[in-house]
Amino acid sequence: MRISTDWLNDFAASGLPASELAERLTLCGLAVEGIEGQGAETVLELDITANRPDCLSHYGVAREVAALRRKPLLPLEASQPRLQESGAAAESLVKITIDAPAGCARYCARVLEKVSVGASPQHVVDRLGLMGSRSINNVADITNYVLFETGQPTHAFDLDKLRGGAIHVRYARQGEKLVTLDEVERTLDASDLVIADAEGPVALAGVMGGLESAITEQTTRVLIESAWFEPTGVRRTAKRHGLHTDASHRFERGADFNAAPLAANRIAGLLQEFPAGKAPELRCGLIDVRGDVPGQPEITLRAQTVERLLGQAVPPDQIELILTVLGFQITSLQGDSGGGASWRVAAPSWRPDVRLEVDLVEEIARQYGYERFPSRLPSWSGAVEIPAELILQQRLGARLRARGFTEAVALSFVDAGECARFAGDVQAVHIRNPLSEEAAALRTSALPSMLHLLHNNLNRGVENPRLYEFGKIYELRDGAPNERRVLSLGAAGRAAGDSWADEKRAYDFYDLKAEVNATLESFAIGGVRLLPCGEDGFHPGRSAVIEDQASGARLARFGQLHPELAQEWKFKQPVWIAEIWLDGLYDRGGRTVQYQPPSRFPASERDLSFLLPDAVRWEQLEQAIAALQIGIVSGVQPLEVFRGASLPEGYYSLLFRVRLQMNERTLREEEIQEAMQRITEAVSGQGGQQRK
Repeated sequence: MRISTDWLNDFAASGLPASELAERLTLCGLAVEGIEGQGAETVLELDITANRPDCLSHYGVAREVAALRRKPLLPLEASQPRLQESGAAAESLVKITIDAPAGCARYCARVLEKVSVGASPQHVVDRLGLMGSRSINNVADITNYVLFETGQPTHAFDLDKLRGGAIHVRYARQGEKLVTLDEVERTLDASDLVIADAEGPVALAGVMGGLESAITEQTTRVLIESAWFEPTGVRRTAKRHGLHTDASHRFERGADFNAAPLAANRIAGLLQEFPAGKAPELRCGLIDVRGDVPGQPEITLRAQTVERLLGQAVPPDQIELILTVLGFQITSLQGDSGGGASWRVAAPSWRPDVRLEVDLVEEIARQYGYERFPSRLPSWSGAVEIPAELILQQRLGARLRARGFTEAVALSFVDAGECARFAGDVQAVHIRNPLSEEAAALRTSALPSMLHLLHNNLNRGVENPRLYEFGKIYELRDGAPNERRVLSLGAAGRAAGDSWADEKRAYDFYDLKAEVNATLESFAIGGVRLLPCGEDGFHPGRSAVIEDQASGARLARFGQLHPELAQEWKFKQPVWIAEIWLDGLYDRGGRTVQYQPPSRFPASERDLSFLLPDAVRWEQLEQAIAALQIGIVSGVQPLEVFRGASLPEGYYSLLFRVRLQMNERTLREEEIQEAMQRITEAVSGQGGQQRK
């Protein structure tokens, strides 16, 4: 917002140099971003926040200057030219009705006849130029002049072009057409508030006028519109039609309900004071039609609240002076329960942002001066508590980074079709107003996001990407959105980097399995079960699902991306992905680290070889051996798997090693033999035949 210091002086003389005035305004919350010109042409460039529509005018900023100087603000009416009314009543010349009272709370109008449309006075042209607005004609210029002066948007109609001598403020009929002042024909929506005559729309309410009823050099009868339109409706209409005007900018933020008649009278007076030819004739009376009038709350303000929130007491007389100069109506209250001063405060109509007691405290603080409050930290007796889940996540991240992974971040908005390959029948949460088809839903799986990350890294020359992401997935459950926390992993390329000491081999299933197992080992879970993964997105022979052995809950899934999907994604090498569901793991908490000293006595190792049916998995053998509860067995490890050659079809040969040890003494041979005999019998009971 551009503000002329010379124009400000019409209402509140600051008596300060422009640089000092800019600093004072910035400290009180009106940030001055720059100063241009000098003398009477000095202009301040202000960054006005959306909650301060009252400062989108010279008079509004002058009110702030008056409060800073603790001096009264010159009433706008004091500089108002005296209106010279004559002839018929304005209401007899045009009939105004508000058919949409919720969208238009007030519609004021003035009628002028025998108007001469021509050039504007030079001082009006100069001030508009400082605001970056070009001169058009005296009628248009005066409406713009009053806009920059009061902040109230207005519009001038050629009264002779209003068919039927009537104005209806109503919602458009679906499909109605209107050519706006920018000469664009617009198709209207039923939610667009319009100004219409007896036959159709002549303006988009609060946004832009229509070309058909615009002021021209032939205009002699003018109707001045000054109204209040509901902010949300104006914002919706302006956005739908791609229009952002000075009027919509102010109406969207909340114009002053009581400024409507003042602005209409001021335009009429200025047109009479500065005519392009003979002074126009102003018809008698202001037309003032009302709809649903917005209310302003009355707020109880307590001195105790001011001190509690600001950390320092502000003298009651200063509180009353600041709020009074800013236009608030104050009534002192007696018998405050805390024994301190209190007031009943009515917010003015130009401050729609003031609704609560804390809003009044903010007004007091910025005008009293933030620099007058000491800088100190509030008292604090506690300490920051980090959630246990965050601690676990940080530990997991540190472990993954130590193992060569890099953290990645992905958006939760995805193509719903991509997730369907990994999420099965899970119902996705769709976005009502997606940015694109590729971001039309919240992801039901984190794996497509990981594939995008791997694809981008590989295409940019990262040969061996290792990525992890902590994120969330979403689904509709019983008609309501539900979110789950997940950890996804992604890898491709070689298992190790270029080094003479490392074997140059491709990353494989067992590398990823080791990462998933290492992650699960961070949590306090018992045994797990590894099962084949039959899901569409994974390679059928190189993928697995891990379940909790006790509850059967799925903990993770991992494996190679299905070759067909890899071809669709244009991957030129195998890609390995994993998804670990964290909510259930967080509920179990972290695994307690326990130390067990190594035995001082030597261990014995025995190898066993069995012929087994293909249907028998290693997991079954582990469970069978564990069920024996042989205390001296400290570990069982598979060593070799062999198929083909002389072995019968449907069978494979397995060689595994049993480690036996005690902490108290050296094992005796008969103890070892007994343990191995029991293990042999247990494996044979699973369908195995011992090989010699």
